[in-house]
Amino acid sequence: MRLFAKRILPLVLFAFLAISLHPLAPTASAAEFTRLPQPEWTAAMPANTSTEPDSKNAYYLGDRRLPVVSDGNGSRTAYTFLFQADRSSGKLKRIYKLLALDDATGKTKWMHTAPLAYNSFDMDLSGNAYYIDKVKSGARTLDRLVALDSNDKQRWVKTFGGSNNYKVLGDGRIAVITLDAGLDTTLTLYSKEGKTLYTRKFKDAGIRHIQGDYVGVVNYKAPKSTTTIEIYSISSGKKIATAVLPPEYFNAVHAEFDVLSGGTLLVPVYHAKTGVETLYGYSPDGKLKWSRVLPRSTQDGEYGSDTVYGGVVYAKTIYDSFFVSVGNNYLVQEKNKLSLYDTSNRLIAAKTFDDLPGQGSLQRLGDGSIVFGATERPGFLPTKPEPKKAAFYVMDSRTLQVKHSLVMEDALFNQADVRFYDANTFYLDSRGSLAKYILK
Repeated sequence: MRLFAKRILPLVLFAFLAISLHPLAPTASAAEFTRLPQPEWTAAMPANTSTEPDSKNAYYLGDRRLPVVSDGNGSRTAYTFLFQADRSSGKLKRIYKLLALDDATGKTKWMHTAPLAYNSFDMDLSGNAYYIDKVKSGARTLDRLVALDSNDKQRWVKTFGGSNNYKVLGDGRIAVITLDAGLDTTLTLYSKEGKTLYTRKFKDAGIRHIQGDYVGVVNYKAPKSTTTIEIYSISSGKKIATAVLPPEYFNAVHAEFDVLSGGTLLVPVYHAKTGVETLYGYSPDGKLKWSRVLPRSTQDGEYGSDTVYGGVVYAKTIYDSFFVSVGNNYLVQEKNKLSLYDTSNRLIAAKTFDDLPGQGSLQRLGDGSIVFGATERPGFLPTKPEPKKAAFYVMDSRTLQVKHSLVMEDALFNQADVRFYDANTFYLDSRGSLAKYILK
């Protein structure tokens, strides 16, 4: 079975987490904010639309938290997805849009409607946006990938035959996946300027994750009693590691692997018989360096149990324990405890946040900071918030030292509404509006 399909899928697997005010080293003095500052701006969403959350795990908001704020053409743009339920024809039609706001003023710069029935937009951190649509060429229907700058000017276009999907990687490269005849898959990597960087056909395999110098594929010819993930070096073409997982297995919490900035490859392997997940650390040449048993995750009963779509078992999507890379270190989260390890698997620091009003969620920022916090009655669903306790801590990801915090007794926002851009700037996404705040 192919586990790769249009944008909703396994390729979108980029990294994943959630903290004790008892660090191994003394905590430096940090400012505490007890109320929200006045917003820099508040932007109302267009009529009959709401923001479209982009969160793989409600306890880890990931690298691509919305809005995606990027610099380009001399200005900063905040991109967010919009969703509209159109019932004008008597039937439900789902419409997806990309909204670009001027990050200095909150004013709308432009808005695009997805030409397809799914959300085909993506963005990088250099101010560029991308989408895919279909065009006719004689009797053939082709996929067209269009690159735009932050001023809505077309930068370049690539046209492909067959069935294709794409993903903008964290480093700005664009990965295009083409489903070939039979079970073969071709991966092509482009620079943000549209230059071809890499292309390779994988026989009897489907792409599951791409990060750094590595690509992970699922081997369709492996025994059906397993899901076998093979991880290759992009630069050398050599196989670096293999992960043998339960049949039809797909983890909705973290990707098939993660990569530290120094090149260490982190591969989680779930063992169905024991229910234990082990993290393995490999050097870039494929040598096993170490292993660590990961804490077992639990799930809030409100959200149900494992789900099955098209025969594929999807792991629970609301986890309170997992791992993620931060620079050349990695974090292991176990409920509200966070442990930081170096590339050699040595403990650097650990914290347990006993004062959080609920199960915390973590955000990993581009400036070397991480944010961990929670609200009372988290309200991951878009319900109208009532006054509640909230606590969010901004930390240095290299030491877990707290830089400052936002601690409130009467917060009028939900836990998933808070999206930090850097240590001082965050956005409140309330579905009907987006507001920007700066802690100062």
